[in-house]
Amino acid sequence: MPMAHTLYTFMTGIGFQLAIMICLAGTALKLVLFFKGAAKKDKAFLAFFSFRYAGRSILFHLIPYMSRTSRMNPEMTAMTIAFHAAVLALPFFFSAHGVLLSDSGLLQLPRFPGIVSDILAVTGLVALLFLMGRRLFLRTVRFISSPGDHLLLVSIVVLFLSGIWAHFQMPQFLWASLFHMTAGNLLIASIPFTRLSHIFYMPLTRGYAGSEFGGVRMAKDW
Repeated sequence: MPMAHTLYTFMTGIGFQLAIMICLAGTALKLVLFFKGAAKKDKAFLAFFSFRYAGRSILFHLIPYMSRTSRMNPEMTAMTIAFHAAVLALPFFFSAHGVLLSDSGLLQLPRFPGIVSDILAVTGLVALLFLMGRRLFLRTVRFISSPGDHLLLVSIVVLFLSGIWAHFQMPQFLWASLFHMTAGNLLIASIPFTRLSHIFYMPLTRGYAGSEFGGVRMAKDW
């Protein structure tokens, strides 16, 4: 299958590097626009921003079940933790991804044993399906969901399923690998332009809230 091999080479080489470049350039542009907009619309933003209160807020919202919201929704919190653990760890520490990062000259990182990667992938997929079902069937969440949100979730499901398919070398696993790389590259490139941008915005928005609550209202925000 020479065509599949050619596409796979492109996706693991130039395609991957292009996705990283779009992600970084788009994120940098969005952050510049964010700070310019914040300075224009809310000049007090920079004045009362406190690294102390911002860091405190970020830390307490990252610790599982520390915030009141997470304690009120224990199942949602557990699934969110499982999903984020998989989606943040596997791209960097799964063995095949480690080879790709190393060959691209980006990072040299330790790699998970196979069983750890398998557990993370399965639990991440289960958590993702839970979050998708919640967005589809829970009225309050469905009301604020856009078609783009559903498309993003479907894309991540494809990413997980194709990765598992390729990893266990099921029939036509080369095409599954190609789907996996294509979905991965598209998702990386889309980070600045979708809800995935919270990867970079979370410290800013959470820090803003923490600074306001801690420095102005003298209250906790968790």
